[in-house]
Amino acid sequence: MMNKQKVLIVDDNTTNIKFIADTLSDIDYISIVFATSGFKAIQIVNTQDIDLILMDINMPELDGFETVKKMDTSIPIIYVTALDDKKNIIKAFENKGVDYITKPFYPQELTARVTTHLRLVKLNKDLESEVKIQTEENMQKEKVLMHKSKLASMGEMVDAIAHQWRQPISLIKLRIDLLSLNFSNGQLDEKFMDTFKEKISMNINHMMNTLDEFRTFFRPNEETEIFDVKEMIEKVLLLVKDDFINNKIKININQTRAFTLTGVENEFKHLILNLLNNAKDAFNDKEIPSKKRVVDINILSDNEYNYIEVIDTAGGVPEDIFDSIFDANISSKEKNKGSGIGLYLSSQIAEKYHGILKVENKTNGAKFTYQQKIEKK
Repeated sequence: MMNKQKVLIVDDNTTNIKFIADTLSDIDYISIVFATSGFKAIQIVNTQDIDLILMDINMPELDGFETVKKMDTSIPIIYVTALDDKKNIIKAFENKGVDYITKPFYPQELTARVTTHLRLVKLNKDLESEVKIQTEENMQKEKVLMHKSKLASMGEMVDAIAHQWRQPISLIKLRIDLLSLNFSNGQLDEKFMDTFKEKISMNINHMMNTLDEFRTFFRPNEETEIFDVKEMIEKVLLLVKDDFINNKIKININQTRAFTLTGVENEFKHLILNLLNNAKDAFNDKEIPSKKRVVDINILSDNEYNYIEVIDTAGGVPEDIFDSIFDANISSKEKNKGSGIGLYLSSQIAEKYHGILKVENKTNGAKFTYQQKIEKK
């Protein structure tokens, strides 16, 4: 059963109210409420779900225009009045009016105008409902994609950390063996033990810092904060630098002007990580010689925008996918090697914070730029 749409008739003359109500009585999908003053109309609007208002202008205490000004509402209003001068007609449309009917009127005209506007109200509500449903579905899809991206990143990082820990673990084992040997030979002294503790502590601290950053990176966190961009990028590099060293990739950070960003820091870390992993995979897929594997991360600003640039020397984005590189399920990697999620999610993160992620091919590779307008204080 269709929910009835509610029409509010506002007129200080009860005869007019009855005539309008009788005229609209044949419309079976509406219910009618009425108010004989502007104050009563405001009270009804504040307490009931009204779809359309038929408003008289000439009323004591509060006229129609004053009544509408005191209503905090977007309900469409049809002014029904004996005033037919252009000044009042213009004023009506300036005061939330969607239509204007002069008395006396033909009943068929009133019915036609009311049904037309009620149809528009229903269409708008249906559209808002559909947009809400689609928005919720899209948000759910984004969460699924983000989760998949995190799982993919987690797998890559676990592998990277395994490489990253291999060296300090080997050094710790070597120093323990050396400690045992010196103990057997009676060669332990204070200087040796101080050096031993210093080197072991340094290696353990490096491993703990890596582990802490790994845990922070994947910890669910929706809190908005202000963070330094260079420090954020350095945290990402702490996780991946050994992996990049193993892949013979040199990373340079160049900062011409420091700036901060406001948002969920982990989301920006994902944006940077996706760009770095994209560059690493491009180097390997295209078998770029190790001496030519360079990634420059530039942090810069002008008077209007902040920029983070990630520039690689991996040959650039293929022309056949250049225009769709930020679309979901589009991958620049070799077939069956990429999910097509990383760059899409990076672009979504950029848009979430009113920024933009763009790409251009340079002479030797691709240049990805995150650009965000500087908020004027």
